[in-house]
Amino acid sequence: MTQTNTQIFYSGKRNNSIRQLFNQNENKCPRWTPLSKIKNANKVRKIVSGNNQNCLIWKGTNNLEFYQPNNEPKFFTIEKEEIKDIQSGYSTYLILTKSGKVFSLAQNCSYCEVPLSDPQSSTFEKIRPVPFFNKKENNRKVDTFAMVGWSNYFVCKDGRLGDGTSNQSKNLPILIFENVTRVFGGVQGYSFFFTTKKNDLYVAGANQSGCLGIGKSTDQKSPVKVPNWKAEDILYLQTNDNYSILITKEGKTYGCGINGLNGFTTNKSTFTEIEELKNKKVVEYFGGTRISLALTNENELFGWGFDTNNHPTDQYGNITIQTPHKFNLPKIFQNNPSIKLKITCGTQCVYLYPSYNNCLIQDFQKLFESKIFYDSKLSLNENIQFPIHKIIVESRTNLQISTIEDLLNKESFSKQEILLFLKWVYFDEITNVELLKRIFNSLNLSYPPKNTFQKDLHDLFNDEDSKDFTLLIKNDEDDDDEDDDEDEDEYEEIPVHKIILLTRSGLFREMFENITEESKSVKDYSGKSIESIEILIKYFYTEKIELTADHDPLLVIEELEDSIEYYQLNENSNILSQLNEIKNKL
Repeated sequence: MTQTNTQIFYSGKRNNSIRQLFNQNENKCPRWTPLSKIKNANKVRKIVSGNNQNCLIWKGTNNLEFYQPNNEPKFFTIEKEEIKDIQSGYSTYLILTKSGKVFSLAQNCSYCEVPLSDPQSSTFEKIRPVPFFNKKENNRKVDTFAMVGWSNYFVCKDGRLGDGTSNQSKNLPILIFENVTRVFGGVQGYSFFFTTKKNDLYVAGANQSGCLGIGKSTDQKSPVKVPNWKAEDILYLQTNDNYSILITKEGKTYGCGINGLNGFTTNKSTFTEIEELKNKKVVEYFGGTRISLALTNENELFGWGFDTNNHPTDQYGNITIQTPHKFNLPKIFQNNPSIKLKITCGTQCVYLYPSYNNCLIQDFQKLFESKIFYDSKLSLNENIQFPIHKIIVESRTNLQISTIEDLLNKESFSKQEILLFLKWVYFDEITNVELLKRIFNSLNLSYPPKNTFQKDLHDLFNDEDSKDFTLLIKNDEDDDDEDDDEDEDEYEEIPVHKIILLTRSGLFREMFENITEESKSVKDYSGKSIESIEILIKYFYTEKIELTADHDPLLVIEELEDSIEYYQLNENSNILSQLNEIKNKL
């Protein structure tokens, strides 16, 4: 019995067998269908959906997959860049990189939501850079952005807000505001909100039915301040056709605009807290074409709105759910708040999927940035030294530290360049492809790397000869005495790498503070069986809970369910979600 891929589910008119998101004859229960053709679903970071049932999926650090009904998926990467965010409009998907560049995956059509130089020839076949700026301003970088119906707005790293839509012929944005921190839009919207460094909330655009939340229903051609709101209080804000929904950091939900979409049975021209969600803490929200879906911290799904044949509706498109109603989740997610979920909507589909939390990468990134527990140094020319963890660097390069030093010292690499290389070593970050190629070439390594960080740690788990530490397990739950004079033969041994225990478990970090550096073993007093602890130790290396036919699944589940708290693991650990999958298979 092994862990299965985490499922992605969709509901809506994605194929001919799905005509409606909610079946009213079954108490408005969503018809959730797993997207089985998506591989490595547990690596999904974000899904966005536009028109015609299409979706773009961001996986890992820099991988994109584009799905269309009845077509084979398309796979993309952006060379020399690392993805920061993706968003969708109707016919255009935008990709923002950490360096501040924007790229587009767009449909072949006569119109386009971004200023492409050749929109007529643009297709979903190729990712293209978006030429927001002319040569005089090519150093201006984008920090965040929002798609707004047929438009897009962006915030530059210097705080200037721009409209990147309307000047296709000149390929230039219109910079319209200063000192902006965030911008909010919606897939079917005609307005946008933004926050400023002065902690204010502003809005502009069409204001039918009071969807701007300013207490009146007149359109606003220039940004105006939204009264009674501070930027620091806002978690999510989305505006769509005739309505807007705001979620605070405390999880409170507010709506304004036209009835049936704003969460009320009457129109509202100011943001008003939605009654049915007053006792709920909403942590995820997404609004599609005339539909709102909100997830709570207890994995409850609430929805309201209407549309024809796509969302909560009858076959004639009548308004059926004007205020939030609770809907069922797929069985794998029901009654399991340990699985953090994400949700996204397009014009015809809803996607539900677990939040991407690769704790293995997170923990080793923290290790690298904290510069603690290092046991060696990488010494280069000009007296440059980097504190490192010997087994990590050597396992990733298959080279001894002395060999790495000799090879790198034959060329002139700056301190910053070596730091970028070490980021790849510790958590697979690639921010400069050409530089990494050059370093790989100096080390006589092939590029691209053959293995991911996770694969190399899996190989390290299997390398028994390199394990430098022993975990001693006394499998006797009734014996609570911690007698230092106990015979070591009474304990069973689990070989492990010391740095793995230090990196993955707060409990072991605390224990190592009370033993000498020369110590080669430590006792585990958890009272858990050696089988369960062996599974947990393998999880430390692989991020997977794996059982075999020899294991008693009920015993393992019972013993590991409290492991996050007992061993003080990363709070985003997916152990409980994996155990829940195993339960569902029993």
